[in-house]
Amino acid sequence: MRFTEAQSIELDTYLVSVDLTFTEFVSDLIKEKLHGDRSVNLEKKSKTKKDLPKADPEVLFQIGKIGNNLNQIARSLNILKNSPQVREFSFLECFYVLSQMQKDLHDYLGELPKIERSPKAIENARERAIKKRKGDDVL
Repeated sequence: MRFTEAQSIELDTYLVSVDLTFTEFVSDLIKEKLHGDRSVNLEKKSKTKKDLPKADPEVLFQIGKIGNNLNQIARSLNILKNSPQVREFSFLECFYVLSQMQKDLHDYLGELPKIERSPKAIENARERAIKKRKGDDVL
């Protein structure tokens, strides 16, 4: 979206005053337009803030780079699985290399906390995925 400088300043001021990101603001406007006269609350929901553990920014940067590399590997594997060249590729060897990378990360960072979701959250995510697959509205 393009804005004049005055519009941009006005929008930024408004977003700061209501503690919304641009994405949240646009999402709320779309919901309001789609749902007609039903009111949409443009105020940001209060979130409980957790104290983040202190970490070296350089380590976080390197972990981010590793994450990007893993995403590229996953994308390549998804492309490769549908390719005639799949016979020449050793998925077992790839799995071994990725497992070794995981072990090296655990050795360096220690055991990372497990992220768990409640059964209700899992069920909700499952229902949304089924609706999305069927083409239902998931807003």
